[in-house]
Amino acid sequence: MTSPQILSDFLEMVATPSHSRDERALADLFMSKLLGLGLDLEIGEDGAGGLVGGNTGNVVARWPGEPWAEPILFSAHLDRVANPGNIVAIVDEGGDRVVSDGRTILGADDASGLAAILDGLRRARDGGFPHGDVELAITVAEEVGLKGSRCLNYGRLRSRVGFVLDSSGPVGSIVNRAPTQKTVEAVIRGRSSHAGMAPEEGINAIRVAAMALSRLPEGRLSPITTSNFGVIEGGKATNIVCDLVRLRGEARSHDQGELEAYVGLVGQEFGRAALEAGATASLDWELEYEAFHVKEDERAVALASRGLKGLGLEPRTVTGGGGMDAKHFNAHGIRSVGLSTGYKFVHTEKEEQSISELVLCGRAVAEIIKAAAIR
Repeated sequence: MTSPQILSDFLEMVATPSHSRDERALADLFMSKLLGLGLDLEIGEDGAGGLVGGNTGNVVARWPGEPWAEPILFSAHLDRVANPGNIVAIVDEGGDRVVSDGRTILGADDASGLAAILDGLRRARDGGFPHGDVELAITVAEEVGLKGSRCLNYGRLRSRVGFVLDSSGPVGSIVNRAPTQKTVEAVIRGRSSHAGMAPEEGINAIRVAAMALSRLPEGRLSPITTSNFGVIEGGKATNIVCDLVRLRGEARSHDQGELEAYVGLVGQEFGRAALEAGATASLDWELEYEAFHVKEDERAVALASRGLKGLGLEPRTVTGGGGMDAKHFNAHGIRSVGLSTGYKFVHTEKEEQSISELVLCGRAVAEIIKAAAIR
């Protein structure tokens, strides 16, 4: 049976504009909904906004519980991938889907996580069962390199296990490992000249970039390593030989050796193409986050599994390929896994959210809260 409240929360949050470094409206809405639960919540906002160049900090909250019970952390993020801010959600009448009108993403990544956390807290409140401290870290600037969770003040958190509701697929999937990601900005400098009067005096930076990219493997490099160059900028006019091009790309891998080998290859091929053309190439790599691997016998997986089994589900650990705030939580001693919330076709105009899976995810949050307090 569909929960009207969780669906209502989801639709309202999807309709609220949110962008990386400009999550103000959605943060205010989410905090108002938290307060509306009537719990004895401690709610604050940290200074991450200023640190990441945005207008909103991470929302950090605590629902105090029994001192003898284990504290646990739930997390989701406020921002979305690039979108015009006027998302129109359509509920498939008689079906089980919410989709956009086809002009934008839906924003289930990560409004579904936010809605499920609210619903789980509501269910735990109504259930009246014992629980430990339930902490929330609702982050900003996740879609641009997990920058909000990187700047989080971890000294404010007591939990040593965490659950990040930010993964596609059916509820029951536990993301217990994810890759390291490095991003790169490559700058090619050629030489400008009039394209019609003296093209031979110019060095076309666009051509140099194309030569380098044509020699590089891209996409899925191996079962555990991927790469992509997604942005290229350069050129002023068709009658000017382009003298400057900037490219931005990324590489991800579960194996440090494979990642570093690819980083070296990128530098080699850009350098070779530039040398052949008489241009120059400079590359600036940045480590966005490290890989994590939470083993199946660790507490976070055990608690997630217990909660999911309480719903009659068969938990399954899966390997993730995307960015997730769990990476920074794990690096700061909060052993964390990702939980699927039932959306698919993420980051595209075809993105959709299963309503029944969303409801199931809210129930799973409540079951995990209950499981953490079982002696």
